[in-house]
Amino acid sequence: MRERDGSVRFSHSLTQFLPGRRWISTFPTVMSGLSFTSDGSFLFLVAADIDSLGSYLSRVWQVDARTGEIIKTWEGLEGMGGSVTPDGQAYVFVHVEGDTANLHRLELATGARVPLTRFEGHSSLGPPSAAADGRVVFPQMTEQGWNLALLETDGTVRTLTQDAHFNYSPRWVDANRIVFQREHEGRWQAHVLDLTSGEPVRITDAPHLVMDVAPAGNAEVVFLNRDHFDFSLDRAPIAPVAPAEALAQAPSPAPEPAAATSRASAPYQGHTLDILTDAPYSPLERFFLPELRAPYFYALPDPDNGNKPIFYGGLALAGQDRLGFHQYALLAQMDSRLKDPSVSFSYATALTAPWYTSLTVARLVQDGRRDLQASLATSREFWTTPVSFNLLALRRDYYATDTRPAARTSLLGPEASISYFAGESTSYGGTQRGVGLSLGAGVYPLAFDDANPFADLRAEATAFLPGLPLLLRDNLQLTAIARFLPNAPEGLLQVGGIQAGTALTFREGPEDSRSLPLRLQPGISFSEYLRGYEDYALSARSVLLAQARYRYRVIIDYGWTSFFWLLPSFFISQVELEAFASWARTDLRDNHRAVGGALYLRTTFGQAVPLSLFYQYARRFDDGLGDLHLVGFAL
Repeated sequence: MRERDGSVRFSHSLTQFLPGRRWISTFPTVMSGLSFTSDGSFLFLVAADIDSLGSYLSRVWQVDARTGEIIKTWEGLEGMGGSVTPDGQAYVFVHVEGDTANLHRLELATGARVPLTRFEGHSSLGPPSAAADGRVVFPQMTEQGWNLALLETDGTVRTLTQDAHFNYSPRWVDANRIVFQREHEGRWQAHVLDLTSGEPVRITDAPHLVMDVAPAGNAEVVFLNRDHFDFSLDRAPIAPVAPAEALAQAPSPAPEPAAATSRASAPYQGHTLDILTDAPYSPLERFFLPELRAPYFYALPDPDNGNKPIFYGGLALAGQDRLGFHQYALLAQMDSRLKDPSVSFSYATALTAPWYTSLTVARLVQDGRRDLQASLATSREFWTTPVSFNLLALRRDYYATDTRPAARTSLLGPEASISYFAGESTSYGGTQRGVGLSLGAGVYPLAFDDANPFADLRAEATAFLPGLPLLLRDNLQLTAIARFLPNAPEGLLQVGGIQAGTALTFREGPEDSRSLPLRLQPGISFSEYLRGYEDYALSARSVLLAQARYRYRVIIDYGWTSFFWLLPSFFISQVELEAFASWARTDLRDNHRAVGGALYLRTTFGQAVPLSLFYQYARRFDDGLGDLHLVGFAL
């Protein structure tokens, strides 16, 4: 908040980071209806937020204008903000119910809500402004576009403007004048409307646009003025920059004489609604008509016999009902070498909302093995916190060969996970402050055809901090992970040996020699990524991980609509410079440390495929490993 002279009175971050926070969303775009009481003691606004189902809700905030403290909130509004009455006794806002918007008055002392208008049908209203005498001015969508209307104290509505020049965001200057934004020569400018003369007068000539104009006393206005990629807060006197309505712009349609009407309804906007049928909706409508029908056939050389090809063929089907409550996908394929089909089927439904439930079953055949897989999962979000449960069943059969006998392994058990994150970020600086927490657990009573069940427990905490002083495009990420597999076979947990993309590797030290017996490979791996150890895997039953990453961004934002005149569009976003350090302690006895840096080029190909080119260097201090160089790409 700023003083009248432009100096900062206070500046507070609204983001709350820990669980149990009072609100979640703090983006400027979810705030509306900022207005002060007449004595300047309090600021009122409406903030949109997210409820436990992920839907939007609105609440009124009362803010102490001296300290920035949130004094009180009023919950359960359905609509957008407006303004506090000058005496501070009530707040006038736009109540939205279905397609109909009306003005309501919230009594701050009692919480009672009183409707002020009775529009019916399709109506759209903008943020209102209340005068000391009880009148309310507000924008209203008409056939010409946004225009201003005045709600008198007796409940009648009077039209103030009726043209196609986007009249919006009105504020009272005094009892007879209103300041608002209005289009002039393709730009939004501040205008003043005298209710006695009824003629709008332009008072700004901003080069791009004016937003959120508000009076500063009776002689000046303040507004947001576009300034390159940002906005500046500017002042202008309430004085015409051109004669009233002597504006060089296309003439508006001549309005008909506006008569005061009582509780008039807004005109209908849009096309006539086409009613296909009045019959109740059937969940099977279009369900059995696949939207994707893709047979395919191709051939590849046989790696064991280059003179003989292998033929592959299959069919992919996918569909859903008309409203998307049910989705399914089927994939069947076979090749001339194995002559044994692979089939997978998945189904998901939203009928269990707010939970989303899916079932996947598959029979997959590859050279030397066959997999039978099934998974039943359900998930939902509480506010912005995802929670999921999964029942997993795997069986893998290894065929006998000349060097080993046949083998079978299985895994069956429930899994659960929850993750929480709260943070604030900038477009070019990434997450500047944030806290992330996640928990996961799995219990497997049937494991590897063995009588000994085991569990998988995992916890992770992440913190984001601003980078170096005076730099706005950098941040620091700190991560701590603890993972423990009680009663699991020795060495089941893999630490490291996971690539973050496709890369050429130049390394020093011993080769990766980790090997799991076939009975411990049921079709799922238990692993943790360790930066700096992308080429070398460690075996453990438990691990503690700590990693730090500093990132600075060099913004490019340049692209071509057609790459080399033939290929799709190509966009170069930014170059990222990173420094990192990682440490892992496996089985509470062995340390594994690495430090290094990386260079990333972030691009987008065809407006849809993110492509990153990278180089990474790592210096390892343990396990007899030396330097590691990675050059590659990641999608």
